[in-house]
Amino acid sequence: MRPIKAGARLVPLVGGLCLLAALAAALLDPGNVVRNLRENVFDRMLIWSPRPNATSPVIVVEIGRDALAEFGPWPWPRSRLAELVDRIAHGQPKSVAINIVLSPRETTEADPADEKLAQAIARVPTVLAMLLDPAPSSALSLPSSTPIATQGVVEVPDLLQMPGVVLPAPAFVANARGLGVTSLPAEEGQPVRSVYLLAAGADTLFAGFAVETVKAAEGSSNLIASAPPQALRVGRYTIPLPHDGTMRLHFATRADRSRLTIPAEALLSGRIAPQVLAGKIVMLGASAPEAGGLRLTPADPFMPSVEIEAEAVEQVISGHIPTRPEAMAWIEIAIGGLIGVLGILSVIYLSPARALVAVAALSAAWIAIALMLSTRSLLLTDPLIPVLIALIAVQGAGLTQFARTYRQRVAIERRFALHLPPEIIRRIVENPKEIGFAGETRMITALITDIEGFTALTERIGPEATISLLDRYIETVAGIIVSHGGMVDKIVGDAFHAFFNAPLDLPDHAEKAVTCACAIVEATERLRQDGNPVAAQLGRTRIGIETGLAVLGDVGRGSRRDYTAYGRAVNLASRLEGANKRLGTSVLLGPGTVAELRGRISLRNHGMIEISGLDEKIQVFEPESVSSPQIS
Repeated sequence: MRPIKAGARLVPLVGGLCLLAALAAALLDPGNVVRNLRENVFDRMLIWSPRPNATSPVIVVEIGRDALAEFGPWPWPRSRLAELVDRIAHGQPKSVAINIVLSPRETTEADPADEKLAQAIARVPTVLAMLLDPAPSSALSLPSSTPIATQGVVEVPDLLQMPGVVLPAPAFVANARGLGVTSLPAEEGQPVRSVYLLAAGADTLFAGFAVETVKAAEGSSNLIASAPPQALRVGRYTIPLPHDGTMRLHFATRADRSRLTIPAEALLSGRIAPQVLAGKIVMLGASAPEAGGLRLTPADPFMPSVEIEAEAVEQVISGHIPTRPEAMAWIEIAIGGLIGVLGILSVIYLSPARALVAVAALSAAWIAIALMLSTRSLLLTDPLIPVLIALIAVQGAGLTQFARTYRQRVAIERRFALHLPPEIIRRIVENPKEIGFAGETRMITALITDIEGFTALTERIGPEATISLLDRYIETVAGIIVSHGGMVDKIVGDAFHAFFNAPLDLPDHAEKAVTCACAIVEATERLRQDGNPVAAQLGRTRIGIETGLAVLGDVGRGSRRDYTAYGRAVNLASRLEGANKRLGTSVLLGPGTVAELRGRISLRNHGMIEISGLDEKIQVFEPESVSSPQIS
């Protein structure tokens, strides 16, 4: 793994800050944005994987619009309800749960209809509905708390507590098996996602409507709260008991719900015999909009509250209950942080495409795990928030890396645009690590040029003509060097310093340098002979070429840095350029270059000559045809 350079430290820094910000937002959750998003995701997952409901002991008797059309508008008189409950009782169900609050009448006079309804309630184990009320209630009219035995330390710190309750008439309560809270937990604008297992009103603890219904069907007299793990036992059924005392709903399909529903008018008219209710748990309630019992749920925007409670009863009996441990949120945050860190490292150490694949693979793996846990194990696991946390971190790191890469690209292009062929610049931009800016030793072929007598020429022709002529000359020579794959290291007055096989590998660099030299001589000779009287005075171009090891790298400070080469080959190429004057030649090759050519270019041997600055003589060569080298 390569170390992070100083210029690259901004990438993990920005990515880390974005990760910390995302983690803080997920933990603090201002405005409950994260929680609402998470709950919506859970809704979708549970709807995509509905609760199986093949054999349910629950039957819902609904008072719908057809019932109101046939037997009169809502609210029905108590006599009609008594008739309906009596018909249900004749079917000998296990229990009946009436999801209608049978509030006391304002008058204290006895009503035969109430007596008749109370008698019907007494014929079968019946659970009545009650509501929690934000207004305080009189303690004199309150029933006793639901008896709950405890085993271990049971904590429900977030249990709903209201100052008051709305109860059925005392005559009905006296004949009922139990009272259950039918208030449904839902914040404003949010769907009903759960029911209360336990809730408190007027300093009295009550069981939820579904719990009381199952308790009545089981014939149990009390509930048992145990820990650990924290749970509520109702007869032979065990329900996980979270800290807020609610149970998450997992809805069956609409078709399954409809299959277990009987219209109230069919029972009243005798079109359906009550015997179909034998041994069943019957939930009685209203589905007509006039009754005001429709609720927004993830499965249905207008679900009758009696159906919601029936779903809860079925979940308790089937044991099909989604749960979410308190620690799961911290686990998800940790997973998001882990994916984020790995994503940042991917951005730093991998190419953009591979980093994208790595982050996508990590995110997809977590989403698959979360979906499997949520739908198969009913362990509600958030697939989205950890991925969003990671993506925020990766996006911060990625944008920083992009900006850094862009600046690096611009800097490289600005530095080498006039010195290297476009394809070499493209390779450097795509992989800057190929260049040893910090310093490297590599085999190069150095090419040094100079114009014979140029200083004297500038004194004769004046500054304007000098600059004009020099511009044409530099443009010509630089173009030839770059077109042959060389790098223009520097231009010193009228002299060129060029390298081949730097900064990137160039096959046959020695041959290309010699061919380049021949092309330079040919082009500059044409420039001298193009009829321009000033250009005609231009001296010959002398070139020295040598191949050998050199040290290359960035030299300088701050913005004044220069990528250049040092070594014997560079020095000898410069000496060979000067030796042309003594031998009357245009191009001289050192022994290193000749060895690299391996006979591929015909050369003329000038023998052993003394070179200024060297102790020993060296053998030098010249291409046989400077204008058109012969390939042997």
